[in-house]
Amino acid sequence: MTALYWFYLGIVLIILEVMTPGLVSIFFGLSALVVALITFFAPGIPESAQWVMFSVFSILFILLLRKTLKKTFSGTAEVSDGTTDAYSGKRAMVVVRITPNQPGRVEFNGSNWTAESQQEIEVNTPVIIKSKKNLTFTVEALS
Repeated sequence: MTALYWFYLGIVLIILEVMTPGLVSIFFGLSALVVALITFFAPGIPESAQWVMFSVFSILFILLLRKTLKKTFSGTAEVSDGTTDAYSGKRAMVVVRITPNQPGRVEFNGSNWTAESQQEIEVNTPVIIKSKKNLTFTVEALS
């Protein structure tokens, strides 16, 4: 395969990542781009060796980068103060009553968010955000 084919394959795989969940295709795309660069600057490498390089780079990228990038793109990367997201430990105000069986809503930084709690919390009660999963906060009433 020529460098141009590897380049096209890399671009297609990276675009495929945008259309599919899982954060895997991007590593194969990056590997194909690396092999494209190598074959561009060192033409004449046998095709079997190119596929071996592609496999090795794919495995390395997955092992070395996937965990870090997955945390970054899922929004749960650890922030500097040791919490698991940018919301934990912040204060919010209940705007729709929260019960253990039914989520309510809280206002945080001018936006309303769905909120859950193991306790009953009335409207206009200040709460502390314990965690965030997707678009839902887990909160506790401030003592």
